[in-house]
Amino acid sequence: MAKKIKNGLNKFGLTKEIVVEVLKGVSFRMKKFKKELIDEYDMSFSNKNLSEIIGKIMEKVCADTFTQKLSFEVKRARVDKDPDLTFTEIDTPMEIKITSTDKSWTGGEFSKRPFDYLLVSWGGNFDEFFCCLVHLEKEDWKSNFQNNFYGPSLPAKTVYEKKDKVVFFGNFEITDRGTVKIKREKVVS
Repeated sequence: MAKKIKNGLNKFGLTKEIVVEVLKGVSFRMKKFKKELIDEYDMSFSNKNLSEIIGKIMEKVCADTFTQKLSFEVKRARVDKDPDLTFTEIDTPMEIKITSTDKSWTGGEFSKRPFDYLLVSWGGNFDEFFCCLVHLEKEDWKSNFQNNFYGPSLPAKTVYEKKDKVVFFGNFEITDRGTVKIKREKVVS
């Protein structure tokens, strides 16, 4: 059982080992999805669509794995208005944000709640990931509404600069131009 710490982001009791188990489960399911649906029926999905699918799979795998490993129920959202995960023992929500880019995450313009976020970037053959836990406030999200784009963005640089983040898998990379990028690692099943 993971040690539960009462303060800070470790209040969830998550460890790298637990998160890697989740990522392996997500990778396994997405590879199966690719083989049995995308490849079999010659279908194509945008990265946005795939990120939404990965997000739903991640919610389910997180709820199941966290419940098993933490020895208390972690509920997943059943409707969109609910937080993605709720850690019942500490009555605390967590949101999951998925991106296929190495630069930023996108959120909903009107759903920028202050929450603890599990931020995930995926790539490769659904086997490369970056994953970190960070607390975000509304002002961390950069609105794009004035540019006629519905979703606010969360630049990798904003997350990189957060002192209290916990990077479980992958890392950040500073380019020669000084920009911050998300660096994914390959998860091995």
